[in-house]
Amino acid sequence: MKTTNTPSSRLRVLPLLLLLGALCALVPSAAHAAAPDPMDRGTFNVTTLDPFTAGTFNIQEPNASGGAATGQAAAVTLQLRGSLYYPNDRPTPSPVIVLVHGNHASCDSGSAPDCTVFKRNDRGYAYMAENLATWGYTVLSLDQDQLMYYQDGQQGKGMHQRRLLIAAALDMLDKANSAPLPDEGPNGINDRLVGKLDMTRIGMMGHSRGGDAVSSFIDYNRTRPAPGKRYPLRGVISLAPVDYERRAPYGVPYLTILPHCDGDVSNLQGARMFERGQYVVDGDPFPKIQFSIHGTNHNWFNSVWSADGEDSNTGDAACSIASPNNIRLSGGLSNRPPAPATPGLDDGWVDGGTYTRNNRGSGDPALMGDQEKIGLATMNAFFRRYVGGEAGFDEYMTGERTATDPGSLPVSEDACPSQVITGPSGNGTNGPRMACKERMLTNYFAPAAERLDVLVPGGDNTLTESALGTSITGSGFSNPYLPTGGVQPPPATTASGFDWCNPEPDHFQLGQVGLNGFPTAEKACPLPAIGTLGGQDGVRERGPVNQSYGLQLALAWDKAAKIGTKIPSADGDVTKYKSLTLAAGVNWFDPRNPARGAEGEWNPAATTQDFTVALTDATGKEATVSAAEQRYGNALHPTIGTTSSKVHIVLNQIRIPLGDFAAQGLDLTKVRKVELRFGEAGKPATGSIQISDLRFQEAVTGPSVFVDTAGADGAAARASTSGVTAQDVLDAIEPAKPSAKLPDVLPVAAKATCTPSVKVTTKGTAKGKLAFAGTTSTTCGKAVKSVQLRITKAAGKGKVQFLKASGKLTKPMATSTKATIVAKGTKGWKLTTSGKVAKGTYTVAVTAIDAAGATKTTTTKVTVG
Repeated sequence: MKTTNTPSSRLRVLPLLLLLGALCALVPSAAHAAAPDPMDRGTFNVTTLDPFTAGTFNIQEPNASGGAATGQAAAVTLQLRGSLYYPNDRPTPSPVIVLVHGNHASCDSGSAPDCTVFKRNDRGYAYMAENLATWGYTVLSLDQDQLMYYQDGQQGKGMHQRRLLIAAALDMLDKANSAPLPDEGPNGINDRLVGKLDMTRIGMMGHSRGGDAVSSFIDYNRTRPAPGKRYPLRGVISLAPVDYERRAPYGVPYLTILPHCDGDVSNLQGARMFERGQYVVDGDPFPKIQFSIHGTNHNWFNSVWSADGEDSNTGDAACSIASPNNIRLSGGLSNRPPAPATPGLDDGWVDGGTYTRNNRGSGDPALMGDQEKIGLATMNAFFRRYVGGEAGFDEYMTGERTATDPGSLPVSEDACPSQVITGPSGNGTNGPRMACKERMLTNYFAPAAERLDVLVPGGDNTLTESALGTSITGSGFSNPYLPTGGVQPPPATTASGFDWCNPEPDHFQLGQVGLNGFPTAEKACPLPAIGTLGGQDGVRERGPVNQSYGLQLALAWDKAAKIGTKIPSADGDVTKYKSLTLAAGVNWFDPRNPARGAEGEWNPAATTQDFTVALTDATGKEATVSAAEQRYGNALHPTIGTTSSKVHIVLNQIRIPLGDFAAQGLDLTKVRKVELRFGEAGKPATGSIQISDLRFQEAVTGPSVFVDTAGADGAAARASTSGVTAQDVLDAIEPAKPSAKLPDVLPVAAKATCTPSVKVTTKGTAKGKLAFAGTTSTTCGKAVKSVQLRITKAAGKGKVQFLKASGKLTKPMATSTKATIVAKGTKGWKLTTSGKVAKGTYTVAVTAIDAAGATKTTTTKVTVG
């Protein structure tokens, strides 16, 4: 335990949610001369428990391949531990932040799960946790060094157990706030937190697999069954997350951070969660935010991972620290010791000058590298805005900071990269090479009550009808799909020339479902050819270069072109909004766009795409702006990078203050038309881009979400007094019913002493349809809960085709693939296909599953025709 004195210094589904959105009471925004600096430190004294201990918890990762719960899927009891940072002199209860690291090595020495010396991955966020504690937050970083051993490496990926760990940690904190925990010695929580925590203000951040876990926990927490408690979440961050569980976060302010030099999750999977969460429910009263950050990699947001080295950015002109023009951010300021050094022991990264084993868990701000500084600035601003209720940080979230002042930067000046660190090779990280204003790209999707949607792809009339019910008109566009591109055959040119697309593949990990080749989508967005730069070959999951998996409009032009829609008079008064915003991403692999050139491989400001945005009022007055104006964001600048895994198309926002139109005489009370024009004089004559979600947004009277203080003077006490509360969201949704098979916290499993039995009493065909019936029984006292049939037809070369409930067969798949049809009934069960089946011999495996999870399978064959 240590106590530090830190003086201030500068370094559509849930209608009830629609009702909650309508309850948002807009509060006046604060007038301030300058935005607060999230790099500042507060005045509270901080106590650090490193490590803390607080009892045990039980976990079990379900065996995704269908086998027994043994080995890595075994049920196990683990110690609840990690590092804890809290303000020891805050007079009122403090908000709570939980940090969840991702997958990394468990041990410095020895073997998992019982290392001789554990890695202590939880200590890697001390730079952020200690800073937040100076502002009055209690921050708990969870140690998962043992937990990582017990995860299904092929499919489950540890998500199930990580969400149980988060739940166990919050349960522990809730108990520790009410009464002393059992004495665990000098590093125990014991009575330190009694009455110290504000459990109505909870935020969390997850990194990598932890980023997937916190998004999973949002859904789990929302309907967590008794006796588990549901917790009011006020802000969740997914930092460089994976996307194994395919979540769509909603019902909480949510931020995803995309490191554009990520060498691990190189296809920026967090962009998918941001896109999915936008319209997943009607009337969501909370915002979604996406930050894309140039020069950041996967590992160096965690100082422990930083000390262990790089994450595979070899060979890229922008991202590899061996490249002379790289724009990489440093991972730490400690110096590499003179040779000879012992790799992996105490020398950090050879060419990076990162943390060493001795100081890697330090919260000392003097040791932060540029990547940690920008991580601190973005994540602290988010937590202080939403968990703490400090409205002064709102402009960092929305992009207003740069739009209102040409001299402002997307982050605080103290977070701008400044470090050049070289190693024996002569190269290294070079943060200042890229201008600070280019480092970050923002996409802010406002709450439903603070947004008027205009062009939103989706529905049966995507190309013809706006979100306001008006007709979409367009002319002059060319087919956005190139004859030589990666989408073959190219879709036919539409009547209007522009098209819609969604890059989200039908399948992600093809091998896990017995498929080969490249992922395909219902309608892929324009792609480079497979083997060219940006093509699907050489990309994680062989996914598309467009990382924003959502519906988009695809536009290309070889001459002047335009697209627009009318604004009904009932919606024409937009004076209550601050901006006109849309999301855009440029297909820089299409030769119709300006060439990047050699400088553009590392400098996004080397060139840009551009078009005109026009508004017209009821008198016919028109006002126009250039979409590429720097104040509006960097969405139209090219991707940097020279390897397929490091070039990206990501939809980012173009945010235009409505005052820019009003300054030209436009009457914002009577807007009647919005139009986007391409190929005009003074703009690139040709091009190819995707756009989405054109909307008026951000309330002029100020934000309505979790506002407790107008400025930035530390977290307020207790629940918000304005707008929808986090508890309102939970109260609007019924929790799930308790489950005997999947209890809230899984106990250590006992071996089954008996299993159910299953019989097939009839089988055959009826009018060409395959029909089965049978019975089950049990002597275990555990009723049979499900009967499932695995019906296969041999397909040659060791593969099989699976019969679907429709009577159709799948493509040939590996025999190890798990695919079943659930029968109707249990004690007496039956299954009949809805359609006729093909002739041939089918192998049928019928499995009964009881309430304890025990199974029994019987196999038979049936010949059709």
